[in-house]
Amino acid sequence: MKLSARPSPALPRSRRTGRRTEAAGEAPPGEIRVNVRAAKDQLSRLLDQAAQGTSVVITSDGAPRARLVAFRRERRAFEVDWPLLNSQPVSGGPSATELVRTERDGRA
Repeated sequence: MKLSARPSPALPRSRRTGRRTEAAGEAPPGEIRVNVRAAKDQLSRLLDQAAQGTSVVITSDGAPRARLVAFRRERRAFEVDWPLLNSQPVSGGPSATELVRTERDGRA
């Protein structure tokens, strides 16, 4: 049986240093692996990719050291300002049914 050596696919290289920007090994879909030196050279681009949802793993000597991920703002629960709401005058205008009927009749 004859074994043929398959060349590994070319990895992107840093423009300045010419070094590979991804560590050897398979990165799962949606993840980029970048060595520390390349991460320093391309930090702005990597931050943009992380903000778009791609996980960026920064490696040192081939071992993962850090991960850049999109920042998620915590959502605060809606708080009702009851004193303000209760201080508002109650409108004596038309009911919701009357408003809908008027709007619907006006379209015809």
